[in-house]
Amino acid sequence: MKVTLKTIAMAAMFAFAAPAFAGGIVVAEKDESKLKLEALFYLNTYQKTDDRSTAGVSSKTKTNGLHVDRAYFTAKYYFDKNWMMRFTTDIGNEAGLGKDQNIYLKYAYVEGKLAGKSAILRLGQSHTPWIDYEQGLWKHRYVAKVMSDTYKFDTSADLGIGLKGKLADGMVDYFVTATNGTGYGKGNPQSGLNGVDFNSRIGVHPIKGLDIDFQYLSGYKATKTSISNIATSGVKSTLTQAMISYGTSDFRVGGNYLLNTDKAKSATASSTHGGNTSAAFATAAIGDEVKSSGLALWAWAKLPDTGFGAFARYENLKNELTSAGIANANKEKIDRYVLGVEYSPIKNITFALVVDASKLKNRGGVTTTTDKDTRYGLYSQIKL
Repeated sequence: MKVTLKTIAMAAMFAFAAPAFAGGIVVAEKDESKLKLEALFYLNTYQKTDDRSTAGVSSKTKTNGLHVDRAYFTAKYYFDKNWMMRFTTDIGNEAGLGKDQNIYLKYAYVEGKLAGKSAILRLGQSHTPWIDYEQGLWKHRYVAKVMSDTYKFDTSADLGIGLKGKLADGMVDYFVTATNGTGYGKGNPQSGLNGVDFNSRIGVHPIKGLDIDFQYLSGYKATKTSISNIATSGVKSTLTQAMISYGTSDFRVGGNYLLNTDKAKSATASSTHGGNTSAAFATAAIGDEVKSSGLALWAWAKLPDTGFGAFARYENLKNELTSAGIANANKEKIDRYVLGVEYSPIKNITFALVVDASKLKNRGGVTTTTDKDTRYGLYSQIKL
């Protein structure tokens, strides 16, 4: 297939000017080969009030305006029916680079079917097994991330190798990966990285619409290093998660429960951990351990033939620190509620009126500290 840069550019301009349809647009194809472009924007405007109270003294910060929460651009090239490659850019906010909005790499991988749908190879910077899958069921990532992503127990993309597939006529599916553990934010392995993280998900689908899924993640998230012949064991993270959901194209209800443990294996440990909301609750010495348990309940429904729908989400998270063999008597506790109504004037555009409220108690194990975060506004998802 011969495609000039001018042809691709013109096709891309046409893709954004012409009426779009879900799943992107094919801009060039020949025989079994084809090039497909996709785009996804989260454009949200809301008012946020952060009310932090310490020893009865309250401090409020209010922020409002339009947020480009996410802007993705994707190119997929299908060599044939078995092999393809994907390139996706993302937008990030990093004030330290001089400009707050910066484009960086989210996905860059090659994928090939080794044994039909039962064994598909992934190599490169790709999705991790759980987050993208749960987002596909929750369907409201433009409003709220899933719990393991929000509280940083897991990362949505990493660099490595993976194998996925469907077995028993689709009744069982799986996805396992071995990755650097750096996540997509840092990219290539950092100096001295010594170790591989393992992440996996297995799903069982006994009847149509019913999904039962389990996750297991184990690794050091790039904290295990070897520099100048000095080994640093870092922080060992172990995450397990179970989820059950049921639904059709018009509704879905679900719930998941997770357990995460971060344990310092060396004196030079992590200043933060998954689920942590303060540096005070972190692993700082050998044997320090933070245990987190979380529950999420969520649901969404659409009114047939109207374009209207509604959704709701509740999360509860508890973090407990054990240091020098002594458990902190006060757990960090977070409760979060998300409610929204949405409207899709066309298939590719969705608007939602949202209320998102969370409350943190005992920040860093201090009972006199409470943090309330309340947001309300208009959220939107635009996709090509």
